[in-house]
Amino acid sequence: MSKLLLTIHVCISISFSLAFLNHYTGYASTSNDFMVLKVDGPIQPSTADYLERMIAKAESNESTGILIELNTPGGMLDTTRSIVSSFLDSDVPIITYVSPFGARAGSAGTFLVAASHIAAMAPTTNIGAASPVLSDGSDLNKTLASKATQDTAALMRSIAETRGRNVKALEATVLSAKAYSAKEALESHIIDYIAQDRDQLFAILDGETVVTKSGSTTISTSSMNLYEGKRNWKEKFLDAVGDPNITFILLTIGSIALTIEFVNPGILVGGFVGLLATALAFVGMGQLPVNWFAMVLILAALILFVIETQGAGIGLFAIGGTICFGLGGFLLYGDFGDNSLQGNIFSLSMWLLGLVILILSILVLFLILALRDSIARGSPSNYGTLIGSEGIVRGTLNPNGTVWVGSEMWSATSLSNLRIDSGKSVIVSNYDGVQLIVTEKPEKL
Repeated sequence: MSKLLLTIHVCISISFSLAFLNHYTGYASTSNDFMVLKVDGPIQPSTADYLERMIAKAESNESTGILIELNTPGGMLDTTRSIVSSFLDSDVPIITYVSPFGARAGSAGTFLVAASHIAAMAPTTNIGAASPVLSDGSDLNKTLASKATQDTAALMRSIAETRGRNVKALEATVLSAKAYSAKEALESHIIDYIAQDRDQLFAILDGETVVTKSGSTTISTSSMNLYEGKRNWKEKFLDAVGDPNITFILLTIGSIALTIEFVNPGILVGGFVGLLATALAFVGMGQLPVNWFAMVLILAALILFVIETQGAGIGLFAIGGTICFGLGGFLLYGDFGDNSLQGNIFSLSMWLLGLVILILSILVLFLILALRDSIARGSPSNYGTLIGSEGIVRGTLNPNGTVWVGSEMWSATSLSNLRIDSGKSVIVSNYDGVQLIVTEKPEKL
């Protein structure tokens, strides 16, 4: 098992090495690049990751501009603030286009449109209704609603003043939940243009002068190269986890698994599944930072691997460790873009991560086969030396559970299938494969 830990160390070292290689292996941008992004759905943490990553990429490539095709019912306020900050701080002109026909820039989407250097809408689209509400759409209580509304209105006013838009009209979207059609938004100077489609919008933008953080820029859409900025695998995963239906399913699975573990403690499979599902649900709801969750997963993986070396499981701890290591590495370094040799210092090759997970899976398989072979030969490690040893029940034996013998945790079953409660003293009478068979220690008179 020491070879297993050595392999993990080597894999992590290779991962960091490739991450540094990615940082210093860039690609040359072509002239007059125009990046096109799509935001179709709720504004959630993965949306901020996506937009901020693509803005940074456009700046490093010295792109002509960024076109964001927007269709959203709204989203999280904190996430919206983060996106607004990146818009206001961008050196590249950002054009937000509410499309296609029938689309909307509701609630949080209103802030994104207002914060853009140029705002446009397609006909039969709408914008507004930006009053803060709870995550389920219900109203806040009176005191909290007043505070949140005034705070949000102040943010909208500052955005409108910065971009030279109609302060009163945009403020009304927060204070009065006012909504506007595309024509009304244009007449109220909330947006700059109405365009039938992307081609017409680009024709309108040709020669437009925009003032960004770095200075005045003239947009040229002639002979431009369109680049579709797509979400990476990590962002797609977080998008899925952030879906309310998926979040509800994860919370349900987590609750059931943890309940089973508490009612009938065993080899901690229920606890592992329950904690993992619940944590993923909190990540999806934006209540748990992704990077911290990823680091905890990698740390948990190393702990599970160490526990497996103590002979307490039958490969289950190693399997759990492999899952944690793979998911943690994916969430921490999973910036898998279109080109595996581009990105920032925290990007990682998808192929390398897959190779590491494959190696760990093979080692886990060899571990299980070795244990079975050891059992078949009648020499299951040092189990025989434990016969007659005294232990303490940690997970109630009913009849299966866990016991603490010496300085290690073991899977165990009670002799004659009798129930032995947690905290009781037991004596190891035999072993069956990789599971100890114990009897309750008689109490002294």
